[in-house]
Amino acid sequence: MEIKVDDFKQSGLYLLFPGGRQIVLTREKIEAFAHVFETNLDQIPVEIRGAVAFQACPVCPEKDRAKFCHALPATLAFFEELKGFKSFDHVGAVYKGREQGLVLTPKTTMQEALQFVVIFSLMYYCEVGKKYWKYFLGIHPLLGPEEMITRIHLNVYWDCKGDKQKVTEVLRSFGDEITCTCRCQVERLGLICKNDALMNAFVNTQAQIEWLAMTEDALLEQSFEEFLKNG
Repeated sequence: MEIKVDDFKQSGLYLLFPGGRQIVLTREKIEAFAHVFETNLDQIPVEIRGAVAFQACPVCPEKDRAKFCHALPATLAFFEELKGFKSFDHVGAVYKGREQGLVLTPKTTMQEALQFVVIFSLMYYCEVGKKYWKYFLGIHPLLGPEEMITRIHLNVYWDCKGDKQKVTEVLRSFGDEITCTCRCQVERLGLICKNDALMNAFVNTQAQIEWLAMTEDALLEQSFEEFLKNG
């Protein structure tokens, strides 16, 4: 796979397919779609808008005011382009961060690559996820599951200044609330679309966060070992 830095001008995720086809997932496209979505809710059938799953999550601070889940537009922004792809379809991926260089994965799966959509919707659009945005610092969608939760764990540890009780409390609230939002988002997607790659990206993220909460003590020791090894 020939990669040229100049081919990837905007920060975001680029999905690469045989024959030169690309799907470009960027913040700019998400924000443009979100604006259109919010000003044209009539595009969503009334019976879906009225469904419980379409409403804000039970843990959402905006649940009594929001007309819909604020993370939903970010999730649906690329829906049309993703039609026809399955969870385990192979794809090449390039991630360009705002501050880092290119991260290349020559071969991954659609559901793994689409964690970009999950992480982005949680960090910037989900009202619950916004509370925890700093714990996603250094996370990019092409990280493996162990790398991702190790980074989150270290971010929590540094933010809590090493206070074990605070770390435990944060990890539990973070795990409970983020897994709740991921579960709700899968239910919403089930109402609107049938893209299993996108839904499985949320399911995988939910499982990784649950794993983080269940293995906190062992993971902390492992996190430091990895940090010192790579430092």
